[in-house]
Amino acid sequence: MNSKIVTESCQAAKQIKEILDLEFVALKKQDLEGFDSLQESKTELINFITSLNVPPFKDDGEPDIWLPLREIILECQNLHRRNEILITRKLDSIRAALNTLSGESDNSSSVEMYDRLGKIAQKRNKKGFLEA
Repeated sequence: MNSKIVTESCQAAKQIKEILDLEFVALKKQDLEGFDSLQESKTELINFITSLNVPPFKDDGEPDIWLPLREIILECQNLHRRNEILITRKLDSIRAALNTLSGESDNSSSVEMYDRLGKIAQKRNKKGFLEA
């Protein structure tokens, strides 16, 4: 296999890694437009690497010329998981807030409401915020 292709694929994987870091920054800032703007270039890079048909790893004692790419891809996978966790937590927070406002929160929810005196409010009825 041509070492030039391995080098190009590693460069593409490093670009994906940079994009994943930029995605994380955009997600923390809640910059959805910035996040969306990164998706097309990330998809193109992923498609390029996928088109290379990298052979599966075999531990047969032979040197693996794809090892640098595999290591970068593993880092990218971890960064993608980090971004996924951030998105999931933000969505969970939004759902909990919406459920609380609509009065649809279940009794097992860990979200508690406080009254004006700072004490935990008694649940008076099942009417939601919008129905009151």
